Amino acid sequence: MAFYSDEIIEEVKAANDIVDVISQYVTLKRQGNTYFGLCPFHREKTSSFAVAPDKQIYHCFGCGEGGNVIRFVMKVENIGFKEAVEHLADRAKITLPVTSYEDSGISQDELKIREFHKSQMYAINKDAGRFFYDNISKSNIAKEYINKRKIDISTVRKFGLGFALDDNGLSKFLLSKGYAEEDILATGLVGKTEKGFLYDKFKNRFMFPIFDIRGRLVAFGGRTLESNEVMKEKHIPKYVNSPENLIYTKGKHLFGLNLAKKTSEKMKRILVVEGYMDVITPHQFGVTNVVASLGTALTEAQGRLLRQYAEEIVLSYDSDEAGQKAIMRGLEIMQSLGVTAKVLQMEGAKDPDEYVLKYGQAKFEKLIENSISLVEYKVKRLKTQYNLNDTTDKIKFLNKMADILSKVDNNIERDIYIDKLSKELGVGKEAINAEVEKINFKGKSNIKSWTSPTLIVEPNSVKKESQINDFEDTLIYLLTTKNKEIYAMIKNGIDLLDITNEVNKNLVIKLYERYEDESIQNIEILDVCNSDEEFNNMTRILMKNNMIEDAVKVCQEVLKNYSNEKLQNEKKRLIQCIQSATSDEERKEYEVKLNELVIQLAKK
Repeated sequence: MAFYSDEIIEEVKAANDIVDVISQYVTLKRQGNTYFGLCPFHREKTSSFAVAPDKQIYHCFGCGEGGNVIRFVMKVENIGFKEAVEHLADRAKITLPVTSYEDSGISQDELKIREFHKSQMYAINKDAGRFFYDNISKSNIAKEYINKRKIDISTVRKFGLGFALDDNGLSKFLLSKGYAEEDILATGLVGKTEKGFLYDKFKNRFMFPIFDIRGRLVAFGGRTLESNEVMKEKHIPKYVNSPENLIYTKGKHLFGLNLAKKTSEKMKRILVVEGYMDVITPHQFGVTNVVASLGTALTEAQGRLLRQYAEEIVLSYDSDEAGQKAIMRGLEIMQSLGVTAKVLQMEGAKDPDEYVLKYGQAKFEKLIENSISLVEYKVKRLKTQYNLNDTTDKIKFLNKMADILSKVDNNIERDIYIDKLSKELGVGKEAINAEVEKINFKGKSNIKSWTSPTLIVEPNSVKKESQINDFEDTLIYLLTTKNKEIYAMIKNGIDLLDITNEVNKNLVIKLYERYEDESIQNIEILDVCNSDEEFNNMTRILMKNNMIEDAVKVCQEVLKNYSNEKLQNEKKRLIQCIQSATSDEERKEYEVKLNELVIQLAKK
């Protein structure tokens, strides 16, 4: 049997965006936040096959087929789970661990040992994080830095901030905990001299722990607290970061996303910044939808990760040339992934950290709200390259703008930009539009014809059944929000016996179990599915209910309606019992119960 750990499988899924993979088999067209096409699993003329990039799932509203990217490859290629994982790993250039002795001479036990080493590295990082955190109370320099940067003690705890003393205390501490030298060295926290002595790589540095989306500590960033003069004189780098290793790849993680996602499983927007403090200070002031890209440029893997958690991405990088190039790269990545991307325009401060401290939460949130679009950003940059009072430069500028506008798919949006340019530069709209159309016409030979996708209209019988199951679907969707308050409300208010669909009942029970063992936050919802029926039901439910905004309020309404419905059904039953009673005594007993129930209904 194949031995692929959950972590490996998650890595493969994260590296294979579902829209990109399915696009190799199905022509997809975007409508809002969803893509539609003709289902590859049954014959149809209207596009009922939907792909949701934010949830990384697909579902056909015609045949009911649904699942994640691995399941799609299994179905479309008619292969098993192992082969589908290997197919996707090969596509993403991920080297998988070998799976059997026959394949490479490596036994299952040896493969399990590799996974054990990874688990040890996670544990070492976790203990190192606690060690650094405890060091803050021992260091006046660290405390001074915290006061200087106006970091609250609650924020220090929330982010697990720490300090590396100027000694080899960490390596001694980790050895005292019983960790193997091999695993300690593998994390990159500790080095080894030629004589075989261990030493700490992070010394006299303020420590920023980096967590993955599942809340595991995978790496550290260490900032020196030396002055600029000392750094220059002694050639000390401002930051030292954990190296990439078995559990950490820099371009696949985002600093602060593990905390940002706790606010909401799906955010309206996420602000992506450069520095650790540009995340920490806004969070401290209540702006929690901020993450850092762990380097200047946003990677495609980070872009795919962001797409799962937000509808819109706002970028904020330095105003220097490297920062501006990073913005352009980030905007293009998010646009290629089908996500709205904007740029933060900031005056009066050099970065988000300084801005929030100077102007506060409300003004910063307003600033994010007023971020400019990709087109507006390109216009702004282009204007700095040309003298618009010079006729030649103005023509060059407009030609460049025509090329930019030709890539804007939305006709209304494009018309607004053309109108604005026309008024600003005193050039007729018709002339600008003609240049745009000329560029579009040249590229038309590469454009595939497309019939606008429409969802299948359900027949009356299906519609009636859908209405009956609507309660159960909503119930399951509410449980997928990973909200413990909602789980408690549903478990206390709903009788499992009232869930008539056996597949739905199994899904509810499995979700209950995930809440009970507290693993709900660390799983993908489709992980609870095993059978075809469960996958199909769950993807349909997730697709159908993706417009719910206030889940708690919806849950309260569902429970209220459920309670009323039960009482009304009991009322009907008691009336039937009274009518069929065989004695006055029996009739009176039912009448008393009916009277009590009517009073109960009147109070609602």
